[in-house]
Amino acid sequence: MGDDYNTRLAAAGGSDIRKGSSATIEDPARVENLCWQTRPAPLTPDENALADALQSIFAGEVYDLHGIVDRLNQMKIAPPAAASAWTEENFRTEMRRLADLTVYRDDRA
Repeated sequence: MGDDYNTRLAAAGGSDIRKGSSATIEDPARVENLCWQTRPAPLTPDENALADALQSIFAGEVYDLHGIVDRLNQMKIAPPAAASAWTEENFRTEMRRLADLTVYRDDRA
């Protein structure tokens, strides 16, 4: 089984690549189907818990933002750092932050 994130993207170094290129995602001559192609690192435990909770919430056919936030708080899913509870505002901010993780940033240097 492969890694749980794209090690080629993490090794790209120094560039802000959202979708990648043949040098960071795949060699067209030897295509390998990678899961999570644009994620540069594994999910944290809190990110995994949030993803699982959102799947459960959507499976329960809750789609409105207010309902999602209420369910996250009922399920006791950890809100973003420095927040005591999920709000519509910090949910939007957290979703933007997670989307930005698909842009490579080398924090190891």
